[in-house]
Amino acid sequence: MLASCGGGHIPAESAEAKLTRVVDSQWGKFASSLPGGLSIAVITPNGEYFASTLDGATADTYFRGASTTKTFTAAAVMLLQQRGMLDIKQVLTAHIPGTTRPYVPATPDFAIPYKDRITIEQLLRHRAGVFDVGNTDVPTSATAPYAGQRYVDWVEDTQGEMHSYTLDEMVGVVARNDLVGGLPGDAFRYSNTGYSLLAKIVEQVSGKTFAQFVHDEFLVPNGLEKTTFPDDGRTQNLPVPFFEGTTRVGGVLYPTTHRNVSWGIGEGNVVTTPSNLARWFRRLIKGDAGLTTQTIASMRACEPTNEIHVSYGLGLGCDPVDLGVGHNGGITGYMTTARHDTATDVTIVVFATVLDADNLMTEAMMLYETARQARTVLGY
Repeated sequence: MLASCGGGHIPAESAEAKLTRVVDSQWGKFASSLPGGLSIAVITPNGEYFASTLDGATADTYFRGASTTKTFTAAAVMLLQQRGMLDIKQVLTAHIPGTTRPYVPATPDFAIPYKDRITIEQLLRHRAGVFDVGNTDVPTSATAPYAGQRYVDWVEDTQGEMHSYTLDEMVGVVARNDLVGGLPGDAFRYSNTGYSLLAKIVEQVSGKTFAQFVHDEFLVPNGLEKTTFPDDGRTQNLPVPFFEGTTRVGGVLYPTTHRNVSWGIGEGNVVTTPSNLARWFRRLIKGDAGLTTQTIASMRACEPTNEIHVSYGLGLGCDPVDLGVGHNGGITGYMTTARHDTATDVTIVVFATVLDADNLMTEAMMLYETARQARTVLGY
């Protein structure tokens, strides 16, 4: 258990006992026949708390945060914007300020459809129409050997599970096959590959790898020493101690703790702990992570989307509105929601160590309800 870091009207032991009852109840209702468990980390003005249905779990146990990675990517882009090193209103073919180099390389791997019409802001908002290589099968009409399949699945089948993916490679699938998700600015279409492009822009503008830039600008200054972004296909094991992850697909359970996530640079490869992730969301949204409050205000200016329970800003989601601002994450083995509410100054990270592909929406609603009940029992 994470000890209380301050005084307050709720003793740490009482708070954690109440949180334990919440996660026990919620997990029992959702997954009485599933392995794994449910955990929660909460930071309030009165203290920090952690509870889990899993024996031996602590707030410093490692897990995969999946698409919460996107908040680091968006923050990196906005930090460069804040420093005047890029302009999110510009299109991808525009020159980086003070240079004659475009935001993305003028190479075949980045010759994606509508590149001269897509803005950096549209990528941040998932409104650029970029085909999502991570979540979508390549059309059967493509002439590539992986037509009709997910690109990563094809690579693992043909080249093995140790392959190190690159940003150029992942975006190149879109470019080489002339794939389109939609027209730029037309509608909200969630795209992991759009965030691969943003990670490449961070590299182009900063002169550092994405992982190095985030390490230098966010991890070190914010004390996130247990957060990493593996980009080597051979780095598959989680650090010890870790939460075991399981995935259910078609009623079948698969162990999915250790895996190659180098395909997820900028969009889904973060490895972290409950305490680190809660600290990141709290400091980011409060304007303490390196971005100004004005920059954060622009990031949390959310727009409605065509998806249930989703309104989205610049790398941050605003729904459900009663929980504050944050992001969800889903990857084989883990499903997460992380939120900070500025009205109550409460930060919550809640995650399951099962990704139930058969009941994803039900699982997401369970995480939201767990967060709501946790706030209630803590008096917020």
